[in-house]
This record gives sequence, structure tokens and C-alpha cells, in this order.
Amino acid sequence: PIALIRSRAGRRSKELNSSAISKESAMAASEGRPRYNFATEHSYDPPLEVALPAPLVAGNEQAFVTSLPQPPNGDQADQAFFYRLNSDEVVGYFNRCTHISVPLDFDDGRFLNGQGFIMCRLHGAMYELETGLRCAGPATTNLTRVLCEANETVLKIFGWRKVR
Repeated sequence: PIALIRSRAGRRSKELNSSAISKESAMAASEGRPRYNFATEHSYDPPLEVALPAPLVAGNEQAFVTSLPQPPNGDQADQAFFYRLNSDEVVGYFNRCTHISVPLDFDDGRFLNGQGFIMCRLHGAMYELETGLRCAGPATTNLTRVLCEANETVLKIFGWRKVR
């Protein structure tokens, strides 16, 4: 009987928590606040085109930073940053540490440490620039990659996907 009571209580607790999340999400939406967002990818249709103030140059320690609609956590203040790799590929990620959901930089557009890894300025979580994979520090998950390509004047953004 005790196990049955615990089982029922646990199930009821889960139901209540789900209900609370749904109510909070609906309430946030009605107030214009970000809702819970558990999406792992998003596509922009049609793709977004962002004018570049200058060409992205490989080896530049300053990233190009811009705001994008429908960011992964629903916070419209979130921004994305972009670098051109030596291979000429352009990579972009959302500016959120996966450890404590704070911006990775100090609002200065610099995300790389001396070894070329993306580093969170708060607790030192590090991610590979080429892949967004977590490689050191307190973060336990990878970054969210912005799917893009660029020429000299335009950055074309197709969507975003959580790096696995």
C-alpha cells in the first residue's frame, strides 16, 4: 500500500507540474513575455538576409553580432554571433552559455579565448568554434548553431539547430 500511495503521489506531482508549466506558458504569451520553448531547431522561410557592414574575415577576433527572430529560448534580446573560419566557412551561434544561460561575451563582440575556443566570460565554459561542441568547463550541453552562408556583403540565415 505504501508503494502504491507513493506511485500515485509521484504521478499526481508530475501532472501538476505539467499543468503549471502549461499555465505559465500561456500566461507569459498573453503578457508578451517569452514562453517556454523546447524546440531543437527552427527554419526561416524565406531565409533571412542580413547586410554585413564589412566582409567577414578569417582570423578576426571580433565577431559580427546581430539579433534574429524566434531565438531558441524565446528571449527576443538574444543575439547571434558569426565568424569566418580559415576554411572560408561561416559559423554562427546564439550568444547564450549552456551552463547558466548568460551571454558568452561582455557585450564587446569578442567570444574567443587565446586558443581559438568560444569561451563564456562568466565561468569559463568552452566550446569548439568549428562545431559548437562543449569541450571544457561547467557547461553540460552544446551551443545552438545558426545555419548560414555569407558572401562579401550579405549573411543569409536559414535557421538554427541545437548542436548534438
